[in-house]
Amino acid sequence: MTELFDDPAMVKLWNAYFSEFDKLSAPLGDEGRELRSDLERHVMESIGAQPATGNPAQQLKVALKRLGRPIDYLHPILGERYISRATHTYSPVAVGKGLFHTILAGGGRLLAASLFCLGYLFIAVFAVIALSKPFWADNVGLFRAPDGTIAAGIVAETAGHQEVLGWWSIPIALALAMLTYLLLTKGLGRLIRTQ
Repeated sequence: MTELFDDPAMVKLWNAYFSEFDKLSAPLGDEGRELRSDLERHVMESIGAQPATGNPAQQLKVALKRLGRPIDYLHPILGERYISRATHTYSPVAVGKGLFHTILAGGGRLLAASLFCLGYLFIAVFAVIALSKPFWADNVGLFRAPDGTIAAGIVAETAGHQEVLGWWSIPIALALAMLTYLLLTKGLGRLIRTQ
């Protein structure tokens, strides 16, 4: 669309803005191309609505400034797209990118996305527990103290404690990690649909 401009400054502004947009919107595919087309029309209408100043590059700059930086309005769209993909594929990469963009978008979903991040942190804890058992068998598992209190996970002091689960702590921790992952990822889909 830069062929509409004779001014090299306008071509440079346009290309800089929309190359950033293209880079960020690449994961959106056809939706991103359609959004770009809408934005281009919007910018051209915004330029046409401004009073003639004799400085078309300045008018383009004003129109692009009104539109805002691409990253600011693409975060929520990308967050929704990645989370939607994650609820179908259960891909950890899609979950991570979806939460990243949702948190950076801010707004009403910020707290919910942060809580989901905390939930995914618990998954990492379960996985660390399972992977640590073969290396620190005496300190990883479910322990009962002589006074009846129970400690689970990686426990520093286990002298006098009874290990309740033994090697079963590995499949139990992995099952808890998997179940938590499935439930959280399904919950992410609901987060997107309800807001």
